[in-house]
Amino acid sequence: MTRYVGADGCPDGWVAVAYTAGGFDGAQFHADIGDLWQSHTGADRILIDVPIGLRTDSGEPRRCDTAARALLSPDRHHSVFPTPIRAAAHEDSYQDAKTVQERLTDGSLNRQTWGITPKIAEVDDFLHDSPEVRGRIRECHPEVCFCVFAGRPMRYSKTQAPERAYWERLRVLRAIEPDVYDHVWEVTTDGFDANVSTDDLVDAFVIALTARGDRSELQTLPADPDHDDAGLPMEIVYRRRR
Repeated sequence: MTRYVGADGCPDGWVAVAYTAGGFDGAQFHADIGDLWQSHTGADRILIDVPIGLRTDSGEPRRCDTAARALLSPDRHHSVFPTPIRAAAHEDSYQDAKTVQERLTDGSLNRQTWGITPKIAEVDDFLHDSPEVRGRIRECHPEVCFCVFAGRPMRYSKTQAPERAYWERLRVLRAIEPDVYDHVWEVTTDGFDANVSTDDLVDAFVIALTARGDRSELQTLPADPDHDDAGLPMEIVYRRRR
């Protein structure tokens, strides 16, 4: 059975939403990326909100990040955090990671980026230890997905106007999947045995609906992605609407 999965990081792990060609196929919490993969090994497409291709010794922004910020400007571009180099991503403390970033590049590492760095390292380790997974788990960004689906960046900030941001994004999802209100309600009612916020869930839904697009609809930022020293693409996948 054809299956499409979208995953977003949450404090305790990952929340994944699945769709099939026939419709909504549920949402699950996964403690780590290995568990997520084992639960969805047969999926045709898995998109995940985390940087995958990493630079080794350059502070130059990845072209996919630069393209995403340009797309989301002038208000939502801050949602695309700077991506650390690989060595910094694998440090155990913010100060050590910052020191490595400054020693190997001409830039530094901010606290906001450090907040997602453990997830970056987790996925990077998994892709290096499991070469067969490469190309099956690909990078996505929820604000890019919302922007492309809506034809413009989202108007409301999830931190400054959370209620308006929530309904604005649900309205965009409904234009792609008419029954999405029922799907979100079902998952919210059932709940998770983990700390999964409404934002995490809505982001997982837009990534899953992006993954659900047919092959001809899937595009990347940039159209010709670079690859890092490990051969991993530095890309952000999105779904072009017909």
